[in-house]
Amino acid sequence: MILFAAIIVQVGLSGYGAFYSANKLEDEGSTIDEDVFFEGFAPHAIVGYLILLGGLVLLVLGVAAGLGKWRLGRHGLLFGLLILQMLLAWFGFEVPAIGFLHPVNALVITFLAGWISWDELKARRGGASTAAAA
Repeated sequence: MILFAAIIVQVGLSGYGAFYSANKLEDEGSTIDEDVFFEGFAPHAIVGYLILLGGLVLLVLGVAAGLGKWRLGRHGLLFGLLILQMLLAWFGFEVPAIGFLHPVNALVITFLAGWISWDELKARRGGASTAAAA
């Protein structure tokens, strides 16, 4: 659930980076350099790497929880999408058409992380109800 919340914050930070850059271009004919651009997107990049690390932790926990079955399931898919997200960001600077896929993949990541969180929340509530009934 923490990872899902961090992903929501990450989406907001992308908006901050975009509007930070736009704000630096307020005057007619003004330009920004790469350093100014990255000033606005630095929080987005930092939180992105932390989310990737969180996805790795979730993957390890998911594998450990199903150790006898050796299933990756949604945790593995989420981590794979997070790796893809990082690659799309890197290659998007070189080929902007690839950059188009970065926010699209972010939507898929948000959905998947939300689904995992929702199932975990339902399991915890169901487990608490079952324990209370017993």
